[in-house]
Amino acid sequence: MEKKKTVAYLTRHAVSNYGSVLQAYATQTALEKLGANAVCIDYYRTDEKTENLVDTRLKSVGAKWNKNALTRLVFKATQNPVYKFADKRFAEYKKIVKVTDKEYNSEQELADDIPQADIYMTGSDQVWNTVVCGEIDPVYFLSFLPDSAKKIAYAASFGGSEVLPKDKENIKKWLKRYDKITIRENSGVKIANELGVPAEQVLDPTFLLEKSEWEKLIPQRECSEKYVLVYQLHPNKQFDEYAKQYAKKKGLKLYRLSHCFHHIVRSGKFVCCPPIGEFLWYIKNAEHFLTDSFHGTAFAIGLNTQFTDVLPKSYSERISSILQLIGYENRILKSYNDFDIDSEKIDFEKVNEKISAERKKSLDILKNMIGD
Repeated sequence: MEKKKTVAYLTRHAVSNYGSVLQAYATQTALEKLGANAVCIDYYRTDEKTENLVDTRLKSVGAKWNKNALTRLVFKATQNPVYKFADKRFAEYKKIVKVTDKEYNSEQELADDIPQADIYMTGSDQVWNTVVCGEIDPVYFLSFLPDSAKKIAYAASFGGSEVLPKDKENIKKWLKRYDKITIRENSGVKIANELGVPAEQVLDPTFLLEKSEWEKLIPQRECSEKYVLVYQLHPNKQFDEYAKQYAKKKGLKLYRLSHCFHHIVRSGKFVCCPPIGEFLWYIKNAEHFLTDSFHGTAFAIGLNTQFTDVLPKSYSERISSILQLIGYENRILKSYNDFDIDSEKIDFEKVNEKISAERKKSLDILKNMIGD
């Protein structure tokens, strides 16, 4: 019997965020379905550890909170409990992802003790975007590996439609070391091509699992009421008010999911940090889903829930890209006075056919990448 190949992959798995954890789980599951041993490299930057995260963010949030000792004190006093609470909850949720026995906190630690694997892979999420400190992290470009190691990327993302001029040469150098690159957004493929690096577009790993596979995580519980669900990651008072008015006009209860307990001040019945399965349960059973999240959108599509997207001010390309793929760019809210955006229902039979075809193509590409 042929020995299974081990694929060690790097992604933003340690963030206390549903999308981050579930896309890592999907990557792991997809690789295992293709016959590989999958392990996520447990890389967790020192400056992104819970005890350091607020100080790191404080350096990159701009003058508003970093202008004097008092504003810095207020920022730390309000943000520290939020991160500690979410981290404590997500420590349990993250267990669905298999990670290396050793935790790595720097590029040097990885270079000194490289995890044993046949193939090394940059996974999905915004791995090639700036991290919390505001800089590009070369580790997510597999910079710690020797030239001889097999390096691939599956559904990696730059986050936006361009990279900073100061980062272009380094990114180009790092990308050219890969054996094969696939990217999540069409805008990301364009970035790579402009840098002289061939790349192919594939689905986010969450789409590699079929609806029935996600439903295995969802508790078998009846839904006794009809509701509108909000999953909002970015501050936006207009979105908040729109959600409240939408639910009122539709005669539905409003629920809000968040991993941040300070979002309790926003409209709707607040559900804070529910378990992974409960998070998916709320999306699956919603009459309508309002979100500004890419992975929120992905799960609405995957679980066949009617949805509306409110694009965030930055990094909205990833949402636009998947909506363009399924032919429903009209699900992007253009006016906060539009409460009839749901008048034309999404035809999920057609959407499922499209995703199924794209899933097969993406899995075939991934299989070829790990099979060579």
